[in-house]
Amino acid sequence: MSTMSRRTMLRSTLATTLIAVAVTAVPAAPASAAPNDPISRADVIARAQNWMDRNVQYSQTGTATGPDGVYSWRRDCSGFVSMALKLGPTGLSAPNTNALATSEYSFGISRANLKAGDFLVDPGNHTVLFQKWANTDHTQFWLYEESNTTSDMNHRIANLSSYSGYLARRANNIRD
Repeated sequence: MSTMSRRTMLRSTLATTLIAVAVTAVPAAPASAAPNDPISRADVIARAQNWMDRNVQYSQTGTATGPDGVYSWRRDCSGFVSMALKLGPTGLSAPNTNALATSEYSFGISRANLKAGDFLVDPGNHTVLFQKWANTDHTQFWLYEESNTTSDMNHRIANLSSYSGYLARRANNIRD
């Protein structure tokens, strides 16, 4: 074999090895990691519990990452619901309560049809994430919320009647 052929083979082998190393060294992000991608109800609740476990502190000017550590959302009520539902845009531009109540992000449902991962929103005021019914009469429910600077993250039972002015909504990206 000539010196030229060995060099060509060596270069070809080296190039193939470098490409293989480069592809292996940079793991691809899972397709489900992007904001606005479909999300299961179980994943929504797990994401909400992640902020609860981390005791993310309320702030309208600060952000915190979701469970994957890649994207961040504003640390207020609507930023929290956007994080749990994996809605974009992210950061300080996360949807606010007005935006969450639009067809861009969600659609209206009846209160009787609330399921894990749905939310109640009073546009311009506040939003909470519905987890599950707390009684068989469906008058009380478990919620997650990023409330205010005094109480921060909450996971508690609430009376549905306390949210009479709120709209029941389901995110467009929820998948049963």
